Amino acid sequence: MKTAKRVLSVLLAAALILGGVVFVFAADGEELPFEDSRFFSYGEYSIHYRVFEAEEPVGQIFMIHGFAMSSACWLELAPLLVDAGYTCVLADLPDFGYSSRETEETNKLPREEIMHALMTKLSPDPWYVAGHSMGGYVALAIAQTYPESVKNLLLYGTAGNSGAPEAATKLMSSVPFIKVMGRIMEWMGSTKLLVRLLFAAAAADASFARSYDISLVSDPFSIPGTGAGAIYSFSMLPPTDYEAVKKMPPILPSASVCGKVTAAASATTGLPAGLPVITGCGDLASAAAGS
Repeated sequence: MKTAKRVLSVLLAAALILGGVVFVFAADGEELPFEDSRFFSYGEYSIHYRVFEAEEPVGQIFMIHGFAMSSACWLELAPLLVDAGYTCVLADLPDFGYSSRETEETNKLPREEIMHALMTKLSPDPWYVAGHSMGGYVALAIAQTYPESVKNLLLYGTAGNSGAPEAATKLMSSVPFIKVMGRIMEWMGSTKLLVRLLFAAAAADASFARSYDISLVSDPFSIPGTGAGAIYSFSMLPPTDYEAVKKMPPILPSASVCGKVTAAASATTGLPAGLPVITGCGDLASAAAGS
């Protein structure tokens, strides 16, 4: 359990330090990223995902990674949830993992629309939707836009999205900025020694950093368009409807793993005070396992 929480915490810290991107898609006819890789076509997008099935499922969890990460960030946690009876679907957002990269010409679609389309393709029943960091924005948007498809939300290291200042939005959408920052991000992320040092610093555990498969993070940065795609992804982040969030159901029926946003936390995170939240994905796994 500590390993699962540590991995997610390290990945979140690395994302904040790198400010960068992650993994990339395989074109038709190329070798699959993983033996169990699957792809979902929607509009101009090819979405990479993996399914970890429980033998006797008691529920299903759709898991959305954070910025600069991919579905690989859930690999420590998903098996624990599967053992507890939850079928887990790990999806790569556009511009990350092995999903499509966006360009200036892409007919861009809302993240929540794309992810919801995959969810309903796989099952018409309501889902638990887990969101880590930026993935939490998307999870919240799915819940507020398609409430009939969401049973509960599982949030880790995330907050509401009130939108960026106009000046920042203009900068992030400028072609020169996208090209320059994209190249910098790709260089940083593909330099394995740098990524490993960042991991060691974030984890404060050199042995853990040495044993972690850094290629899960670094390899996708070498794919052309990864850095630029990550910046394009910022323009597609959905704003949070806080009134809709207030009406959402508790995150889990077990009060032992549910907390609520305090007034102080509300001021710093933007989430409404009193909103039920889960304090960490490790806690979710522990609760699901009944420990």
